Amino acid sequence: MKYLTRHRPVTILLCLTLGLLLTACGGQSEPSPAEGSSSLAGALVGGKRSMVSESAQTTDPEKGAAALALLRESMAGEDQLAGAVAYLGHREQGEALPLTSWLEKIFPDLTEELPFLLEIPAERTLGPGYGDLYCIIPRDERTSLAVNHVTWQSQGNGVWPVADEVLYREEYAQPVLVFVNYETWPDEPDTEIGLVTNSGLEVKWYPMTDPSGSPIVPTGVDYAPMLMDIGVFSENVGPDDPEDQEPTGDDWWLPPTDVGLGNTVWVCDVWLMELRQGGGGPNYAGAAELYLTVEGEAEMALAYSGVWRMEDDCLRLEISDGVGTTLNSSFPILISPSGEEMYFQRSRSGEGAPFLPDDMDSIGLTLSYG
Repeated sequence: MKYLTRHRPVTILLCLTLGLLLTACGGQSEPSPAEGSSSLAGALVGGKRSMVSESAQTTDPEKGAAALALLRESMAGEDQLAGAVAYLGHREQGEALPLTSWLEKIFPDLTEELPFLLEIPAERTLGPGYGDLYCIIPRDERTSLAVNHVTWQSQGNGVWPVADEVLYREEYAQPVLVFVNYETWPDEPDTEIGLVTNSGLEVKWYPMTDPSGSPIVPTGVDYAPMLMDIGVFSENVGPDDPEDQEPTGDDWWLPPTDVGLGNTVWVCDVWLMELRQGGGGPNYAGAAELYLTVEGEAEMALAYSGVWRMEDDCLRLEISDGVGTTLNSSFPILISPSGEEMYFQRSRSGEGAPFLPDDMDSIGLTLSYG
């Protein structure tokens, strides 16, 4: 049985020194503050009313500019990175605390080390002012950024995002704060992020987080992340931590490849799913079989059989019970860093799987070595 490979972004090692460098560079006058790095007046509430933060007026623009410059410098050596992202938590509708004060309360370490988060002006604070909050940082000053509001519409072959409003578009982009909400399912965010670097690298992302609360970032060649998750550093790495320490916990859940998922067996309650490599024909990665535990029987019974393949971040299953019941759909999945856990979601068009109860949108499966 092939063991799933654990992926880690190389950029972690570059960023671990950020806190130390900020302490040394906090008093520098260069680089000069980026355009728009003045104090944040507040987030728009419902697109109309702003909330002023007193703390934003006391931030040090030079320190914020230095932090942003160092963050961008840490991305410079990674050709597949189009920018960085931090998930900043969920802000409830009607929250009375000014946004910058709220950020300082929720993420004191992150806002201390990256003070430019508190300096993003109202015109670059996008969305309704509530929901899941993300900070998007373009790779450099020559990277363009587009943020669109989208709705998810059925188009015959599934449900797909359709842009209906431009929230932000800038050829020489600066960091933005984006409030994201969702439609029917957790994997239907109402926001589309588009980044294009000066070298021509293009990234399109629909902001979502994995079960551990880390952003599910898009991946490129060899499944290397195309966005750096900077939120993890404030939680797991401090100025006194060794430079070779990696974040702990279930960070960096990523979709697997056909090769990584081949010849694996996954268990969920009374169900077992076997994904074999090969035997599925030229258009598929291999054969798929679902077994069910039958009370009183010593062995599990074959319930469904068919084929499987990965389609971007989705596991495509085309299986049948042989007597008329079929399942042909694609399900978003993520694999934990250890390779031993699978996060399995309902399809984007609403279909479930035999092991996914009707009242649940997602479920966990465990790798079996038996």
